[in-house]
Amino acid sequence: MLYRFVLAKDASDADYAAFGARVGEIVGIVGGTLYTFLFARLVTRRLSGHRVAHGIVVALAAIALSVAGSLAGHQGLPGGYLIATALKLGAGCLAGSLGAAATAVEPSS
Repeated sequence: MLYRFVLAKDASDADYAAFGARVGEIVGIVGGTLYTFLFARLVTRRLSGHRVAHGIVVALAAIALSVAGSLAGHQGLPGGYLIATALKLGAGCLAGSLGAAATAVEPSS
C-alpha cells in the first residue's frame, strides 16, 4: 500500500504487479529460512544426539513442502527456489550445530 499510494503513485498496474512479485519472493525466501531455523532449533533442543542430522531433516521437510506448494500453485519452480533451498539447508544445519555445541558446553550433573 505504501509503495502504491506514496512511493510510486504514477506507476502502471504491471509495475505494481512486478513489485509485488519481487517483494513476495524476497519475503518468502527470508521467512522460509527463518521459519526453518526456528523450527529446527526447537526440534533439536529436545534431542539427545544427532542434532545436525535432525536439523537437516527439518530443512528437507520444509523444502519438500515449499516445492510441492510451488508446483501446485505456479506449475513450476521460480528461480529463487534454488537460493531458498540452500538457505533452508544452511538454517537446518546451523540450528543443529548450535544445539550440539550447547550440549557440549553444558556441565554434567
